[in-house]
Amino acid sequence: MSRFVAIRPIGDDRFSVEMPQDLRRFLGDLAAELDPALESDAPALRRLFPTAYPDDPERDAGYQVLARSELVDGHREAIATLRATSDDTEIAADTLEAWMRVVNSVRLVLGTQLDVSEDDDPSEIDPDDPHAGTREIYELLGLILDIIVSAMMSTLDD
Repeated sequence: MSRFVAIRPIGDDRFSVEMPQDLRRFLGDLAAELDPALESDAPALRRLFPTAYPDDPERDAGYQVLARSELVDGHREAIATLRATSDDTEIAADTLEAWMRVVNSVRLVLGTQLDVSEDDDPSEIDPDDPHAGTREIYELLGLILDIIVSAMMSTLDD
């Protein structure tokens, strides 16, 4: 993957993005699929809207009423940014951060749908598994997320 995707700092708060066009389009499509789902109460979204008060359902319901729309707005802004810049070969740091948020969000949703745990071995995807394609997308997003985080970390001072 890293030979097909490269994200490197190129100056103050700018990054070079080398990525095949079909992968750029695919990320934009995944982001577009996530957007309308944000309004639902689908169980797969639970990691995007975590419980603030696990021991107090009433208090948590109040928190969700107050915070959910702000969280949805943040997700939508990141999705819009990724979709608007997916063809760009140079992006700003805040744009790369939006890409990171979207890739991570989609990965969290897929991981929840697949019931992924830390004990799962990604190298053991059974091709006969009806969810093999989704597992491959999940792993691909993990690799892209790692490339983004590494690029961002490389700009930090020691």
